[in-house]
Amino acid sequence: MMTITPNANPIARYRAGDFSQICQGVQAGLVLASHPRIGAKNYSELINWIRTQTPPPIYSSYSAGSPAHFLGYQLGEALKVEMTHVPYRSSTQQVTDMLGGVAPLGFVLISTASPHIKAGKLVPYAVTGDQRSTQLPNVPTVAEVGLSQLTTTVWFGLAAPKDTPPAIVQRLIHAHEQLTATPEFKARMAAAGLEPSQGNCGDKFLEKMNQETERWGRIVKATGFVADK
Repeated sequence: MMTITPNANPIARYRAGDFSQICQGVQAGLVLASHPRIGAKNYSELINWIRTQTPPPIYSSYSAGSPAHFLGYQLGEALKVEMTHVPYRSSTQQVTDMLGGVAPLGFVLISTASPHIKAGKLVPYAVTGDQRSTQLPNVPTVAEVGLSQLTTTVWFGLAAPKDTPPAIVQRLIHAHEQLTATPEFKARMAAAGLEPSQGNCGDKFLEKMNQETERWGRIVKATGFVADK
């Protein structure tokens, strides 16, 4: 909402700097995965499979205009293959068709894909966080397989109106940091497939959003995607 939507929706005229950014709260990585029938057991084999398909393969996402959508575009860009995007309306719908082999390849939220990966029903190739996922510790990151430009997470954070007094912003930052450091918060987030974000507050949080806005802006423009009004 803060970094992709302003680039993709003509009526979304706000930017991250139009708010008092408080803290990033939690984040969740994605995993590049496929149905086993593709036959690729690791990322190197997946590359070979993608490059030898005629016509080029399709890839799925859980929503048009989502990170999963644009990560698939970036993957094709890196491999110089024009894959076709197939969007779904939710992670559940996306995974259902991946399990059925209808749209066998895509970027999926780790929390949604993990049970199917552990059951051998999906094959993982790389996770998109800057570190390996605690849910999939044996799966390399995109940076480890040479795709550091795909590093990203889906995140949620706190913001306030632009004119919020600095003293109040600092109180909120302090309260947030106390909460996210508690074992109970970490346990609840882990159960939901989310990881607490530490130390990403105030100007640092805003700087991250500005960087992501620039990144997604280029990709949105390259894909020609326009969000529904």
